[in-house]
Amino acid sequence: MSRTPDLEALLGKNISAFCGNRFHDPNANHSAHFVSHVLDLSFSFNCREYLNGKQQGANIRVHEIFAHCPRVGWWEDADQRADLLVFVVRRDSVDLARKKMQNIPQKHMGIYSGGLVYHYNNSRDRVVKQTPDEFLKRFQTLYAGDQALFFGTYPPSVAVRPAEKEPVAARADGYVFEVRLEGREWYGRRSDIPDAPEFLLGIELAEPAKKLHGLCMPPQTYYGPIYEAADYAGIDHWAYLLDVTGYCESRNRLNLVNTCDRAQFSFGFYQFPAHTPRDNLILLFRGALLDEDFQKLFPDLELRAGRVHHIAPDGTATDLEEQVYDAKRKEYTLKHFMNYLNPERTSVDPEEVLNAARLVWWANESAECARLQVATANEILRKKFAERYVEWYELDGELDTVCAIIADIHHQGRGTKKQVLDALSADDVEAALLDIGRKDHASRIATLKERIDEWREVGAMGEKRYRAELNEFTED
Repeated sequence: MSRTPDLEALLGKNISAFCGNRFHDPNANHSAHFVSHVLDLSFSFNCREYLNGKQQGANIRVHEIFAHCPRVGWWEDADQRADLLVFVVRRDSVDLARKKMQNIPQKHMGIYSGGLVYHYNNSRDRVVKQTPDEFLKRFQTLYAGDQALFFGTYPPSVAVRPAEKEPVAARADGYVFEVRLEGREWYGRRSDIPDAPEFLLGIELAEPAKKLHGLCMPPQTYYGPIYEAADYAGIDHWAYLLDVTGYCESRNRLNLVNTCDRAQFSFGFYQFPAHTPRDNLILLFRGALLDEDFQKLFPDLELRAGRVHHIAPDGTATDLEEQVYDAKRKEYTLKHFMNYLNPERTSVDPEEVLNAARLVWWANESAECARLQVATANEILRKKFAERYVEWYELDGELDTVCAIIADIHHQGRGTKKQVLDALSADDVEAALLDIGRKDHASRIATLKERIDEWREVGAMGEKRYRAELNEFTED
């Protein structure tokens, strides 16, 4: 079913007819704003964020919408029988291979349908329509330089929310799931299995002041399989360091999902986040795509040249490991991967919940899920010690408890290298390390100390020391 509304009915309307967040400035370029309201494109940066509004936001930046399109190209290469987005901008400002448009002031866009481009005419402050040739000619005259038309297929929208208790179903190549909302609790089940039980996915959370939106699992709701360090003697003493941070993150629950924070999606006992390039959740997905159950859960994902790709119905492949620069945070993220798992950052949408259902079911039912989680977390932790921590700090000969605290500080991101270095020079190193970030993370630190003390009491920690040349822990 097409997402394109009756565009003829929108002709002549002012932006105030679409935006409930009062972004109606007649001096602003509302082309992206109009398109986003019409197609429910509310990813950042949107009008709700811009004016601290209360209604559903709509993206207001042309180049950001371009980057979210599953497929882009020159207009002459477009299938003009389909409904598309059309962009007009200086031709040398677009890098099609990287799906990137420069953020220059002179750019515009509209919706192409039935041979016409419907767009917001900023000088007349209303919706108009033109042929593609007329559209290009108009902006060739208005803008400096040589303009060109580009097409984009529709980005994922904020799908219509299901009514409470009404199931939403999705098929995954033989595995069929449905999810439903009851109060603030989301549940999922395998609907292709007769009388399959429901399982809890998470509690819906919305705390805009803390920038928290999505699914979470409060500790009192935890259930399901647990990572047990004693079951993984094959990875030696690293099993206890993984346990300590895993206990702080999830009480070591292998099925835990969190979609609330800036990572947009985290999963597992170690809470692998989706946003970090060459690290964490993307590494788990690389390994998981070799698992038969996982392939049936995510049949639209493939490994190509060792990287995770999304394959659209038309065969177009999107590299989910492509790094996208986040200018606001001054860091690179896996934006395509994040948006694949959780398309809408500021509300709970069906794709986000269905992806949670797939992963929670996999963790609940598959021993391979547990094995891969532990193998991935172990690889990450050992690599960080070998390639980062031994260069940053003099760790050779340090107790495993000290190393566990340092690993947890960096895993959570609650302290800097300088703070750790200063703590390592203190008379009581463990106490100094545990004091890092206490103002904002007192509960996390208390849990960390409690878990380390538990292992120390039974002799599992506190007696071995790190040996840098081996990247292992040995007895004194």
